[in-house]
Amino acid sequence: MIDEKVFLILRIILFFVATPFVYKALQALDFSKLFLNNSSSQIRLLLIVLSFIMGYLFIDVIVSLFEHLNGLAL
Repeated sequence: MIDEKVFLILRIILFFVATPFVYKALQALDFSKLFLNNSSSQIRLLLIVLSFIMGYLFIDVIVSLFEHLNGLAL
């Protein structure tokens, strides 16, 4: 059985690895239709906030799955 601290460290490391990939994926969406003209800084802020949120959720699902599988291996 793997220690809980390992999953915590894995969650932190993978969060910082996954967040830039989520940011790149979100850049493919066209948010300019939702905002007024000349609001690129607001769109950029939205992308950054969404990438942190979605990166955390993505990694939380993966690490929680591994934690659950680790608990089944008793």
